[in-house]
Amino acid sequence: MGLRKIILVTVLCALVMLAVLLAVRASYGGTTLLVHAGAGIRPALDELGKMFEKKTAVKVEYNYKGSGCLLPDVCASQKGDVYIPGELYYMQQAVERKFVASYRVVANLTTVLVVQPGNPKRIEGVRDLARPGVRLGIGDAEAVAIGRAARQVLVKAGVWERVQKNVAMGAQNVTELSNAVKLGHIDAAIVWDATAALYTAREMVTIPIPERYRVVSPVPAGALKFSRHLAQAGQFVAFLAGGEAAKVFRKHGFTVAVPASATKGKGRPAKGEGA
Repeated sequence: MGLRKIILVTVLCALVMLAVLLAVRASYGGTTLLVHAGAGIRPALDELGKMFEKKTAVKVEYNYKGSGCLLPDVCASQKGDVYIPGELYYMQQAVERKFVASYRVVANLTTVLVVQPGNPKRIEGVRDLARPGVRLGIGDAEAVAIGRAARQVLVKAGVWERVQKNVAMGAQNVTELSNAVKLGHIDAAIVWDATAALYTAREMVTIPIPERYRVVSPVPAGALKFSRHLAQAGQFVAFLAGGEAAKVFRKHGFTVAVPASATKGKGRPAKGEGA
C-alpha cells in the first residue's frame, strides 16, 4: 500500500471515529441531571460535574444541602436524577422508600477537629472541648451528617453530656461550622477532613481525632428510580466510582479507600462494588 493510500485510510478512520464520538455526545446533548448532594461534598462534586459534562455533554446541576434536609426534598418532590448524601444512614432510608435501587460508595469523609489560628485555647483533643470557656460549634444531629458524626465522636470520648454547656453554635451544614471558626465566632468545631482541607493554616488549625474516637462516613451515590434520564444518571454514578474521580476526591481531602463495613446493613450496594 502506497504512502498516499495509507494517509487517506488513516484520515478516513479518524473521521469515522470523530463521527461516532459526536453521535454519542449528541445522543446525550441537551440532558441536564439534577443531583441532590450533601453540602460537605461540594468542592469535589463541582469539579467532577464539569469533567463529566466535558466527557458526555450531559450537564450536571446540584441541589446542595445538609444531608438530613436532602431526603425530605426527594420525598416531597419525587424529582431529580442522582442522590449523594454524606452518610449511609440517609441512603439506606432512600433505599427503604424504594427511591434508589442500588448505590456505590465513591469516597469517605473522616471527622477532624478544627480550631482558631494559633489555637489560643490550647485545645489538643476532643476531651478538651468540655473545658470551661471553650466555645464549641457542632452540626445539628437531626439534620446534617456531620452533626450525627460529631455526636458519635463526643459520645465515644465520654464528653457528650459535659460539652453541652459549651455549645455556642448549632449549624445546618459543615461549611457554616468551618467559617465560624475562621471568623473567630467559635473556638472549635468538629468537621469533615475534606472541608478542613479547603482552609489554610492562617485560617484554622486542623487536629486529627484518634482512631478510637473518630467517625468515618462513606459517601454513597445512587441513581433515583424516578429519574427521567436513568441511563445518564447511572453513567454519572459509575463515573464517580471510577479511578478518574478517585483522584479528584483525593485532591480535595477525601479518603478514597472504602472500608469493609461501608456497604453492609439495610442499604444495597451496586452489583460488583467492592466491599
